[in-house]
Amino acid sequence: MRFFEILLLATAALTLFWTFLPLRRPFWLEWLPVGALLLHAIFEGYRWQMLPGYAVTAVLLLISLIRLQKNGWKLKNIDSPPLVTTAPARLLSLFGLLILLITLALAVALPVPQLVPQTGPYAVGTNSLYLVDTSREEIYTPENGDSREIMVQFWYPAAPTGQERQAIFLPDLDVAGPVIAEQFNLPSFMLDHINLAQLDIWQDPPLAADGPFPVIIFAHGLTGLRQQNTSMARELASHGYVVAAIDHTYGNALSVFPDGRVMFYDSCRLFSNCEATYIEARQLVQQWRDDIAFLLDTMSAWDETTSGIFAGQLDLTRVGVFGHSTGGGAAVQFCDQDARCKAGLGLDAWVLPTSPDLLQNPPTQPFMFISTPQWLGKENQEYGRSLLAALPNDHYELTLANTKHYDFTDLVLLSPLSQQLGLSGSIDSMFSLELQTHYVLAFFDKYLRMEDSGFLSEPSPSPELTIKQR
Repeated sequence: MRFFEILLLATAALTLFWTFLPLRRPFWLEWLPVGALLLHAIFEGYRWQMLPGYAVTAVLLLISLIRLQKNGWKLKNIDSPPLVTTAPARLLSLFGLLILLITLALAVALPVPQLVPQTGPYAVGTNSLYLVDTSREEIYTPENGDSREIMVQFWYPAAPTGQERQAIFLPDLDVAGPVIAEQFNLPSFMLDHINLAQLDIWQDPPLAADGPFPVIIFAHGLTGLRQQNTSMARELASHGYVVAAIDHTYGNALSVFPDGRVMFYDSCRLFSNCEATYIEARQLVQQWRDDIAFLLDTMSAWDETTSGIFAGQLDLTRVGVFGHSTGGGAAVQFCDQDARCKAGLGLDAWVLPTSPDLLQNPPTQPFMFISTPQWLGKENQEYGRSLLAALPNDHYELTLANTKHYDFTDLVLLSPLSQQLGLSGSIDSMFSLELQTHYVLAFFDKYLRMEDSGFLSEPSPSPELTIKQR
């Protein structure tokens, strides 16, 4: 909970509890919750979890105003009025304390999210762009001649001027929030507070001047979002990487284009029986591979210009690709078919939809897979380990015990009850993501920057993490 939220509930509870004490209650005490509420609204912003506490504070304000009016708007001799000494008043106070307890439970169960702390020396900036690949026809629309459209978000080392506003976690929350909540069978309003998160990311600042910077591309999973691994993107950017995350249109939860069009995930659009199979997902993975290639082509053109935020500041000889779930499969597929990829990484990657000839002609780049012990099922795990065995260069298999599929995204940071909501395993979510992020950074540092911290060669720092490497 945030400071003024705690102060609001504490002062309201103290005001109500005073009813049960054989002492005169100072009139000024009743105004403390109102002051805390104002400070909370100004400096922190309201959220729906606190609504019952706001109601109690409003009632206390009303009672205080009534008392003040009856006293002729004079503060003299207004302490401990008869209203709070009666049995009904004490019953109402008890009811108010119960409401505050419910408010506390809601606020703790669904707190304002906090991301994994960033450790790099750079401030981090972000921007989002709408891109159209006119050379490719969209394969998932019924109309002929539709070009492929995607949204891309960048996180990058920044030099803020002090004029920028702080970035928000999820733009278009009014549309995106209910869609994400529905995926997990939650009420549509459950994520209305997500943009209160303090990201320590700035919107559209200038790029830091000491580039060029290596580039890392991120691909989300099926029904995922480009923002789903913001913690990792922010950490990489703080260490001097330009990170680009693609919203793979129609395969993601939703895309909101600048003209207001909203494209939602529809399994029946992607799969013949409205259900994902790895055979049919091969076409999807190929499309996502082409999205990555198109983005790198576009970034190369930007780098060669004399204007624009990334002009001359991108080192496209050092490109890494990573992804979660289906995005992990797309990372494997891209690296296998495009030499611009210098290192690849999968987070609980769905590798079954990759090309069936990969075992005979595997990617030559270094690879790391970080996964649950089940790794999306026996068949996917067996194929993934066969692929690892076939890789000719350095590779790492990291297995995190007590995790589930979404433990490799920021979604598990939305609530300490993520395990009860079915989002995560029993592992501590913040610890798990900190550990993953540390390995992701160490991997790309070693193979893109040739800076080996030695961390990848050290024994596992946790009994929940198993490491196999070659």
